Amino acid sequence: MTKYRPYIGIILAILFLALCMTPQAKIVLSLPEYQQLVVGETSSIRLNLPNILDEKINLEIKNPASSSVLALPYDPPVIVNKDASGYKIIALKPGRVNVQLKLWGYIPLKSMAVESIPIQRVVVGGHSIGVLLQSKGIMVVGFAPILSNAGEKEHPARDQGLQIGDLIMEANHRQVASENDLARIIDEASGKEVELKIKRSDKNITITVPTIYCPETNRHRIGLYVRDGIVGVGTLTFWDPNTKNYAALGHIIIDADTKKGIDVLRGKIVSATIQTVKAGQPGKPGEKIGVFNDKSDLSGNITKNSYFGIYGKTAGKIVNSKVNYTMEVGYSHQVNTGKAQICTVINGDDIEIFDVEIEKIYPERENGKGMVIRVTDPGLLNLTGGIIQGMSGSPILQNDRLIGAVTHVFLNDPTRGYGIFMDHMLSEMPGYDKES
Repeated sequence: MTKYRPYIGIILAILFLALCMTPQAKIVLSLPEYQQLVVGETSSIRLNLPNILDEKINLEIKNPASSSVLALPYDPPVIVNKDASGYKIIALKPGRVNVQLKLWGYIPLKSMAVESIPIQRVVVGGHSIGVLLQSKGIMVVGFAPILSNAGEKEHPARDQGLQIGDLIMEANHRQVASENDLARIIDEASGKEVELKIKRSDKNITITVPTIYCPETNRHRIGLYVRDGIVGVGTLTFWDPNTKNYAALGHIIIDADTKKGIDVLRGKIVSATIQTVKAGQPGKPGEKIGVFNDKSDLSGNITKNSYFGIYGKTAGKIVNSKVNYTMEVGYSHQVNTGKAQICTVINGDDIEIFDVEIEKIYPERENGKGMVIRVTDPGLLNLTGGIIQGMSGSPILQNDRLIGAVTHVFLNDPTRGYGIFMDHMLSEMPGYDKES
């Protein structure tokens, strides 16, 4: 018998592989490890098992309290109902459970985490906003040679090891919040060295740099180009009437020279009036050109600059004349390819709604490029050529849900671009809790 054991193992392995190739086994193996449902939503799992297996395989909720007879009765956030073609999972309240497919009631075949999330309703954005962002410290964006009295070009800061993208946090033990702060401290050094505290990625370092007299400017310098803030135009995505928190842009604000994200010290948003539009062409992105209106009712602070957008709190109420009610948030699993709309401002302060097509969906992506969208609206194509700079954050609507925001334009095809899912924008919202 012993000599046949290897052959028995091979035969069992072949039978197991053959079983895995059956349509029913493929269905079981293809079930997701994680599924998200909104309260009140139903998900169907169709197994199409033969009768002999259908009676022996069950889908059930793993009860965390089942191990103790003294535990209180467990009221799960979802229920599982069996029907003729398989099972239905129904979300009843916010929460998370494990659902298991079992053979004979005790042999687990597949486990799946199911999260039930509450219905979220927000005010749809589309408003054009001016963004004024000041960084923590001042960022090194280039090196400026100093022409000495001897006619030689000198780079004191570069020679001492400063790099583009470094954040200067302190100079001579004093906080630096602007270009003028640094210039003043260098002047006060009167030709002596200045000690700079630098933040480089996640490291804090100290570098001592000599100051050199510059005959051209008649003052001492260390040979740097620095920047202490960013100014631009974007689009508000949504506003929460309960907390006055907002989200905008759908992507991080980066420094144009260093390509690094700005660490927020302080910032604000104000209303922006679009005066003209530069249409996009293949290889040449278009843009909105506007002026800031800091006397408008639309204003707020900026508290976070994340990979999924900017966030803060507004001073007053936000309204959208085109969508004058709070709209339900749609999550990535509710997004479909096909027709959709975007809200944005093309002229003045008026929000308009334009038709787009969602061509592709990438639920697994978390880089702000979860959807490929194409502008189909003839009016918008005629005015802008498609997606242009300043549209970042424009809300995307589908089936009376806010499902995401415009984030990027395809450089060689301005009619198409990317969008971010609302899941990701909400995940960075201050105080947001799926189970609240």
